[in-house]
Amino acid sequence: MTFAQGTSLVLLGLVLVIAVWRRMNVGVIALAAALPVLALSGLSASKMYTAFPGDLFVLIAGVSLLFAHLAQSGALEWFVEKVFSAVGARQWMLPWTGFIIAAALSTAGAFSTAPIAFLVPIVAHVCTRYRSSFLVAELAVIIGANTAGLSPLNPTGAVVRTAAHKFNVHYPGWGLWAASVIVAAIVVLCIQLGAAAARRRDGNGFDVTPAPAQSDRDPGEKPRPLYMWASGVALIAFVLLVVVGKTDVGVTSMCMAALLQIAFHPPERPLLNKVPWTSILLLCGLLTYLGLMQKIGTMDSIAHGLRHLGTGALLILVIAYMTALLCNIESSAVGVLGLMTPIVFSTFGQSSSTFWIAVAVCVPASLMVMNPIHVAGTLIIGNSSVADQDVLFRRLLGLAALLAVIVPGLLALIPIAIR
Repeated sequence: MTFAQGTSLVLLGLVLVIAVWRRMNVGVIALAAALPVLALSGLSASKMYTAFPGDLFVLIAGVSLLFAHLAQSGALEWFVEKVFSAVGARQWMLPWTGFIIAAALSTAGAFSTAPIAFLVPIVAHVCTRYRSSFLVAELAVIIGANTAGLSPLNPTGAVVRTAAHKFNVHYPGWGLWAASVIVAAIVVLCIQLGAAAARRRDGNGFDVTPAPAQSDRDPGEKPRPLYMWASGVALIAFVLLVVVGKTDVGVTSMCMAALLQIAFHPPERPLLNKVPWTSILLLCGLLTYLGLMQKIGTMDSIAHGLRHLGTGALLILVIAYMTALLCNIESSAVGVLGLMTPIVFSTFGQSSSTFWIAVAVCVPASLMVMNPIHVAGTLIIGNSSVADQDVLFRRLLGLAALLAVIVPGLLALIPIAIR
């Protein structure tokens, strides 16, 4: 490993430490760290910028704007309320209803924070009548939204696909999504059964009192049925064009959002505020820096060094557990995947078990989102009563740690057995 490559690796470690320590955006620090690496390597900045993920930028912004129209028009709220009304008093269905809705939205392309931020308060309102279902239902929402984010239509799935393409690795994108959703459903079922067993044992189980915040929608705002239905049609057209017509996800979603804006002209600023600019900066900055590391040969040196750890089984376990650990201490799981998946594909790109190694690394990462230092975990705590928040914080932290210990090891057994 050359001096420039070693420096880029050390700086990457410092970037992660500073981001966690000072609560700063990883993308900002990563782009700042690019300056000394460029100086030491002699690489021109123009070559570094070729690694900027422009397609990912358009994808996140376009999909976020399309779903912002769905929320602004009331189509999303109407749909969710209809579904929960149909569930009625069948409490056992509440978690699965939230899981399916959240997973469907993420599968269609919504950045996972959007359905989580929208559904968590709604579920809290619904569960004011069913206190015993509150925590399980909220966990089902965030697990469904995050794990279904590995869909090929979703920005998170695009991050994994981008890393694979850089190393000429091909894997079934919908297969990765299916494996993630199946594991998520098993986890939700285990949580639901665990809560039911605890309730039979001590009488209250995982009961938490919901205290949902008030909606920020203007109660005096007149409904616009045509805008609402057009938004729903635009979403269906988007999915059909991408899945059947094989059009670009980002450009297609941007086109649908622009057509809705031209036709109905809702206030633009609230729509633009729904775009996760912080996440865009994080991903684009981090992936640009990782692209710089690849161009100067650091990623190849890392892959070569990892092969000296020993057997393939040990290496798979190290990468899977390292990813889960980073997702527990860094609030952006998609940023961690942007960091770890290039290592996976550069190291195991030619292996017959590449797909299952990707499953062992990516799927556990998407489960850590209930950690209370993440946005989703914070939202659950924020929609619970003050008296329950301290206990809920410890419970969510313990659950995230338990999943980080169990799930990567179990999933890693599959590629280890195949090898």
